[in-house]
Amino acid sequence: MVSINKKLWSFNFGCLIAGTFFWLVSFGVSAPISEVFHSYPHFILNYHAGVVTAFTAFLLTGAIIFIMRSFFNVCASEHTFWLMLPSLGFIILAILFSQSILITMLYAAFPALIVMLSSAIMRRIPKYKTLA
Repeated sequence: MVSINKKLWSFNFGCLIAGTFFWLVSFGVSAPISEVFHSYPHFILNYHAGVVTAFTAFLLTGAIIFIMRSFFNVCASEHTFWLMLPSLGFIILAILFSQSILITMLYAAFPALIVMLSSAIMRRIPKYKTLA
């Protein structure tokens, strides 16, 4: 059995998640608008792209976490810091150098961070219950 460096793979999957932020934002902006929302132009102009981006970020990050756990046997709770480091670094770089894309990137980054943290927390809770 080939041993893998789980910190490195957590960092690689974190880079994959952070790298999808641009794709998620472009997908949210270009997503078709349902006919149900045509009577709400305020919602379409202000919130539709952000809602689509956030929802897709939840789904894509959840799928990446599932693939990470199922196929690579790397749990998000083992090395949460290395998993979240690329996303947090990407947010910090956007704050420092490009405030124009910050808000749109946060529509993708916050749901991704929430999924990563909740996955890590949910995997650790049973470990602490058995110790008590």
